[in-house]
Amino acid sequence: MTISKIYNTARKRRRKLKTPVKRALAVIGILLVCIFVFSLFRNISNSSDEVIYGNAHVDKFKDLNLVHLRFARAYGISPFHSRKELDSKIDDMVRADKLIKITDSRYYTISYLSHSYPYLVPRAADLLGIIGERFHKKLKEKNKDNYLFKVTSLLRTNESQKRLRRSNSNATPSASSHLYGTSFDITYRNLAKKTFFGGKKTVYDGAAIGLLSETLQELQKERRLVVVTERKEACFHITVR
Repeated sequence: MTISKIYNTARKRRRKLKTPVKRALAVIGILLVCIFVFSLFRNISNSSDEVIYGNAHVDKFKDLNLVHLRFARAYGISPFHSRKELDSKIDDMVRADKLIKITDSRYYTISYLSHSYPYLVPRAADLLGIIGERFHKKLKEKNKDNYLFKVTSLLRTNESQKRLRRSNSNATPSASSHLYGTSFDITYRNLAKKTFFGGKKTVYDGAAIGLLSETLQELQKERRLVVVTERKEACFHITVR
C-alpha cells in the first residue's frame, strides 16, 4: 500500500469518527441544559408561598421568631427553668387558671411529648379549640371524615428546650415562645381518625390537611395567631395573639 493510500484511509476513518463524537457532544449538551432547567424550576418552587408534602398543599407561613416572642411575652407565663420547678408549681398555676392542662378532644389529639408538657395559657387553649371547630366545619362542608389534627409540642422548660436543641438542629438557638405556654405545634405529616372501638389510627388525607392550612391562614388574617411553617419538622408552629 502506497503512502497516499494510507493517508487517504486515515482521513476516511477520522471522518467516520467525527459523527459519533458530534452526537455524543450533542447529547451531553442536552443533558446539561435539562439539569439547568430542572435546578431553576426547583429553586422557583422552593421560593413559593406553598409547601408540598405528599399530595398536601400547605401555606408557607413566615411569621418570624421575634414576632412569636413578642406575643408570647405579652400573654404568657414566666418560663420554668426545669421539670422540677414545673412539677412544684404546676398544680397551683392550674388552680389559679394561669395554665390549663391540654388533653385529647373531639378536634385534636396530643402526640407523645418528648420535650414538652401538655399545658397552655387559657388564651392559647381557647385558640386551639377555635382551630378545631373551624377545621371540622370545613371538613363537614367538603364531606370529609371528622379527622383529628395532631398536636406535637406545647409548653417547654428552659431545660427541655436545651435538650431539644442538642437533638434537633432546627430548634431555635434563641428563646422559644414555647417557654411561655402560648405556643403549640400541629403536624401536617398526617391526621388521626377515631376507630369503631374508640381508639385512634393515623391517616393521611392531603385535601384535609390543606383545609387545616386554610383554617390557620384565615385566623392569621383575623390577627388571632402568628404562625410559621417548619419544613424539617413538617409542622405549623403557632402562637396566640
